[in-house]
Amino acid sequence: MSALRGAGLCIALSIGCVGGAKSQATDLESQLAYQRGIEAVIWSMPAISIREFQEAAFKDYGITWNDVVLFSKPAIPKQELLTANNQVPYVLTMLNLRQGPVVVEIPPEGAKAQLFGSFVDNWQAPIVDVGPSGEDEGRGAKYLFLPPGYSEPIPDGYLPVRMEGYVVAGALRPVPANGGTAEEAHAYAQEMKVYSLADAPAPKPTRFVDGYAKPYHSLPAYDASWFHELAAMVNEEPVRERDKVMMGMLASIGIERGKPFKPDAKMQKALDAALVDARRIMQNYFETPNRALSPWWPGSQWGGPSLGTIRVANGFTFETDDALWIDARAGLFYWATFAPKKLGGGTFYLMDLRDSAGQLFDGQATYRLRVPAVVPAKDFWSAIVYDMDSKAFVCAGPCDTADNVVGLSSFDKPAMKQNSDGSVDLYFGPKAPPGFEKNWVPTAGRSFFLIFRLYGPEKALFDKSWKMPDVEKVP
Repeated sequence: MSALRGAGLCIALSIGCVGGAKSQATDLESQLAYQRGIEAVIWSMPAISIREFQEAAFKDYGITWNDVVLFSKPAIPKQELLTANNQVPYVLTMLNLRQGPVVVEIPPEGAKAQLFGSFVDNWQAPIVDVGPSGEDEGRGAKYLFLPPGYSEPIPDGYLPVRMEGYVVAGALRPVPANGGTAEEAHAYAQEMKVYSLADAPAPKPTRFVDGYAKPYHSLPAYDASWFHELAAMVNEEPVRERDKVMMGMLASIGIERGKPFKPDAKMQKALDAALVDARRIMQNYFETPNRALSPWWPGSQWGGPSLGTIRVANGFTFETDDALWIDARAGLFYWATFAPKKLGGGTFYLMDLRDSAGQLFDGQATYRLRVPAVVPAKDFWSAIVYDMDSKAFVCAGPCDTADNVVGLSSFDKPAMKQNSDGSVDLYFGPKAPPGFEKNWVPTAGRSFFLIFRLYGPEKALFDKSWKMPDVEKVP
């Protein structure tokens, strides 16, 4: 029998027979739904995450479009946010451009406070940075967010921001400056204004709601709601050229523009399995060295965004001339939100998932980090523990009522026990080592990872003449 005739017989008798191999799938429809479901979850990771963030704000805080959530104090565990900071309060706002352009007024840099932050689209692609490190360079501006296809003349005095989608989210931080206080920064943040362009002649006062007062359940929900949220997003936002292939694939799992999403029991079972494994794939990407993160110093466990991520990030849009890099995009937005347009301006993140021996952190064990006496951060530094499962603050008890310490910073250093050379040992574990209660952050027995933030990062970090020691497991 010729090779060609043998190949034809293989196709005729057993689809999937390649070089003697046979298909393992017995239910091809379910197999296709499972595979397409995995791709849909990874593709939609940033969009569903920011959508959950927005919808939780509406539900938990009772806000609507153009309102502002202004935290009166830094977030604590009951505010369930992806890798939030615990040193500076947040300012959050959500815009919807379906009814026309929306204006966001950022005040000029104050004598005692500044606003730093970014606005992102419905895919979490950063659209514009604001404040001293943003487009206005601290001079303040009236940012005018324009809906897709907007062609009307732009009024004088505005900084136009053209959008490809209708939904915009903003996250900012009011930071004290020149000896200013947290109270002064909070008051300064209330100079921000949000209103529709149609109301510009006489805008209504912006509504501010305290985000610290209540629990905030903003984390992505890895359950059956994922695909329902995806179906809603597909019907509410314009389809971009880059996403047309995925739109065709989504039809095979019942998600199409203009049609209700009503999966039957068989489809739902396949999609449930797909969601579980998509999350496992993203977690593996997060944990595997040189995928999401790469060592900042050779041989170090401390890392920053991987070279592969930086190569394709393209301003954190992950869209280049020849590809949309959905794995790298999901690899970032699986654990983060609100990436800035410009990296490393006001804050730099060092991340650590492993101890000095290369083992993932175990929430039942105790670890020590020796922070050098001098850290290249002109403002301050902080070290925060995050739950490996949720990517939010570790909760000691139910998150809705938890108020445990989640991190330590250079502001806490005077109260800590210090070493003779000025360095300080931070401890992470289920119990505080005797005598080091002020140096300890609880892990509540949860697997965890660390982020060390440098506010106002200096040259020694970037030229790598300064190095952070690895975290050591305490015997």
